[in-house]
Amino acid sequence: MLEVEDRGTTRLIYFNYPPANGLNLEIVAELTEAIERLAAEADGIRCLILTSRLQGIFVAGADIKMIKRYMEGPNLVDDMLHFNTQLQQMINQIEALPFPVIAAINGHAMGGGLEMALACDFRFMEHNSARVGLPEVTLGLLPGAGGTQRLSRLIGKARAKEIIYNSLLLDAKEALHLGVVDRICPAGSLMEECLGYADQFSERASIAVSVVKTCIDRGSDMAMEEGLRKEMDGLKRLLGTSDAIEGVTAFVEKRQPRFLGK
Repeated sequence: MLEVEDRGTTRLIYFNYPPANGLNLEIVAELTEAIERLAAEADGIRCLILTSRLQGIFVAGADIKMIKRYMEGPNLVDDMLHFNTQLQQMINQIEALPFPVIAAINGHAMGGGLEMALACDFRFMEHNSARVGLPEVTLGLLPGAGGTQRLSRLIGKARAKEIIYNSLLLDAKEALHLGVVDRICPAGSLMEECLGYADQFSERASIAVSVVKTCIDRGSDMAMEEGLRKEMDGLKRLLGTSDAIEGVTAFVEKRQPRFLGK
């Protein structure tokens, strides 16, 4: 089952689908519903952390039993494309959330699990025996829930090709070196570090963070001139907020600002 925890302005989603958090249509639908609820409550949320309740597993990827069932059925292509479309859309919704999202990778993140993490703003990985990778080529398939696109945008085409072509499974140090994850946490300290990092966003101007996130995420796919226009549109929006007035006033008065998200 999916567990959602409220920690003040931080929300946590725990994947808890034994034995391996394998993704199928039912789980994707449940995740989609949870993400949509969080998006609707965005005014009171400053950060989301995605993690797992299972020992040694973040998300192992698509449910192999589901894939086997599709392969034995009469509509393999339609069934798989339908599932992958739903998975893509859910992952896109994670990426589009208006607040920062941290993937707390506390175990193996394979296929769709890593693709989900790639849609997050930050990836923190515990230093243990876990591996991350996109091994679909070994099955004669491809990482079709954003893996080919997000990984190449994150670390460059050549490195992404090396990982995907060769189905490399990276440990924490390798993932950090290649830029797949942003931080390695000592064993047992992952959630403490993630929660501490998330807490800082409670003091930020949430609308400004949201606008910056949109400018960076969408602007990276635009020509520079178009990206600069989006940046200017963002500035125009922020200049109409109470938080901008408070931020400037607090700076002049040499005090800490008290942002209200308005």
